[in-house]
Amino acid sequence: MVSRYQKLNQDDIIKLINDFNPGIKKNLQNTPYQEQEDLEQEIKLKNIEKLDAVDFNEPPSFWSFIS
Repeated sequence: MVSRYQKLNQDDIIKLINDFNPGIKKNLQNTPYQEQEDLEQEIKLKNIEKLDAVDFNEPPSFWSFIS
């Protein structure tokens, strides 16, 4: 999956967020209805921030899995 997103552009990020959307919605089912939309947006924003920080050309180190 990561190799699909090595060169991320806006369309790729939207596709990736849409791929995660069912899991995000499922995990928000136990959240009060009034907070679900805000939390969903925050989760998507954090995912985009993390995608921007990841270098897909470098393999992850052992320590990155530990922390």
